[in-house]
Amino acid sequence: MLSVTLIPFHGVDPDIVSGLARDLTGLGITASVASPIEVPAGSFDPQRRQHHAEAFLAAVRDIPDARILGIAKDDLYVEGLNFVFGLAERPGKAAVISLYRLQIGVDAKTYRQRVVKEAVHELGHTLGLNHCPEPGCVMHFSNSLRDTDRKGARFCAVCRRALPVGSS
Repeated sequence: MLSVTLIPFHGVDPDIVSGLARDLTGLGITASVASPIEVPAGSFDPQRRQHHAEAFLAAVRDIPDARILGIAKDDLYVEGLNFVFGLAERPGKAAVISLYRLQIGVDAKTYRQRVVKEAVHELGHTLGLNHCPEPGCVMHFSNSLRDTDRKGARFCAVCRRALPVGSS
């Protein structure tokens, strides 16, 4: 069974984190919540008015747990993209998601669904999964919120078969 430690960065609503832990548990992923950590110093790019996602990933990478998911309230980017909903080592133990864009224009229920989908997506990358061509699979690449809303929160049959033994 897959397990993960959720690590919020300062400023993330604790209710969102505890709700995510419950939702992941409902999907068969054991989730525990750790204390908040500081937003990485020097991660903010004033010209872009965004934070560099790699700095957030680096901040959680060295935490001594088997699998870590950092949760940021800040707008994140990587070079070459306007923004990212998340970033993960593939394969690896660390991932991070950004809540910033997931809350745009939706009610609380849809926001929560988006958070779960992006969390499971990034955890899938830590397990070695690539993006999936199936639009309903959680591993489908989300280039927009519409893409996120369209996909499900679970791995398709092909992605489930590609998971390492004991992680599904």
